[in-house]
Amino acid sequence: MPGWQHFASESDTETTQVVAVALEHNGADRARPYVERAAVTFPALVDETGISSARFGFNAIPNGVLIDTDGIIRWAKYGGFSVDNPQDVDTVRRFFAGEDIPPETQPEAPYTLTGEQSRVVERLVRQGHDLAARGEVAQAVETWRKALDMDPENLVIRKQIWAANHPEKFHPTIDWDWQKTQLARERADEIARGVCGPDGCPLPRAGCSPQP
Repeated sequence: MPGWQHFASESDTETTQVVAVALEHNGADRARPYVERAAVTFPALVDETGISSARFGFNAIPNGVLIDTDGIIRWAKYGGFSVDNPQDVDTVRRFFAGEDIPPETQPEAPYTLTGEQSRVVERLVRQGHDLAARGEVAQAVETWRKALDMDPENLVIRKQIWAANHPEKFHPTIDWDWQKTQLARERADEIARGVCGPDGCPLPRAGCSPQP
């Protein structure tokens, strides 16, 4: 967030606009402290239902997306985007300067969900959000786990589950070391359950079309 504020401060606001989107199923109150600490002057939106992940097709964060004035995505880096990465910073500055930039090469996905599977995953994520909003957190987590079994490489869904079960690991600060350890534990469990293989998740779980 402070890095994006730097871009917003040095850019020409008549031709460019920085917008942040926080994936936070617990709502704006959870995201607000990060925005306030960074003292941002640009719009900061909150995606409570995961619609941005479904529409843009990413399964990890942080991301950087550069969109022109016609609404066309000119460059996107899903997962691993960082204002501490000189190449990412250079790309953003060149875009702000009006230069043409080549598309970012995205890593090849280990599997591809069918259109119906993607719709089911999206529906489960949305249902989980609705359950959590009603205070039914355990049921929300169970619903999100169904979605995660269908799309085990989706770190956005995985982190929603983590945040619901372990809010202290995300607020007021994010415990990145805990996340790495937790991911290793869950990978071992998924290998044991046959959701993933020892080399990752080459295929979604067999027969993975739960009916919500």
